[in-house]
Amino acid sequence: MNIKIDSKRMVALLGALGLAGLASSLPAGAATVVLPSPGQMFWTAQFLGSSSGNTQTTPSGNFGNDYMLSVPGQYSFLDSFSSPQSNALTVGTPSTVGSYAFQDTYKFSVSQAASGDVLTVSLNLSTVSPVFDISNLQFRLYEVASNAVQPGLGIPPGSTLIKAWMGTSGPSTGTAIQANFSGIQAGTYFLDVAGTADGSSGGTYVGQLNLAPVPLPAALPLLVSGLGLFGTFRRRRAAVAP
Repeated sequence: MNIKIDSKRMVALLGALGLAGLASSLPAGAATVVLPSPGQMFWTAQFLGSSSGNTQTTPSGNFGNDYMLSVPGQYSFLDSFSSPQSNALTVGTPSTVGSYAFQDTYKFSVSQAASGDVLTVSLNLSTVSPVFDISNLQFRLYEVASNAVQPGLGIPPGSTLIKAWMGTSGPSTGTAIQANFSGIQAGTYFLDVAGTADGSSGGTYVGQLNLAPVPLPAALPLLVSGLGLFGTFRRRRAAVAP
């Protein structure tokens, strides 16, 4: 687990989000959206714990989209709860970080191999009597078998886990959770964010997904140029042969 505070990046993140730029020009309804960098992802599906069981929500508007992300790229995501979420989800609850009352899923695709990192933090406005707080904030990242796979509480069969659930147990301390990843291939991915909004007015989290192209091995350009020279040599020998 890699948990640390990166103050410079969080200042840049909050400045980029502005906490007021919630409006978006993305088309309404579920669709595949080519999101330029920088851009903001809205959650694709949400699961909420309720007294009657787990409730899946995919409202109209900017939600429910599948995003095609460019590499390199920098993408923000966030969600805000206007009231506490007190009923924990009963399926898929991890024991390493703690139970949670909501799970947001961000679905995105990339067209080339990439590396990068993810970070997220709860905006806790007070440590004494928090107005907005998210306890047991955590996230995970995995690749799904195809773009047709839909989000659920658990990881669908055939998926490849990139990062298992990781986060901070208990009330938020304003500490950013960060995970680096490398070697992901072209494909479709789910980023799940979970926690319990237990402030007096709910809770808010913000996050950022960064993508960078995977560099070629140092020996690969030499190998390619060597093969090119070998092909030229073969052609020359063929030309002078009787």
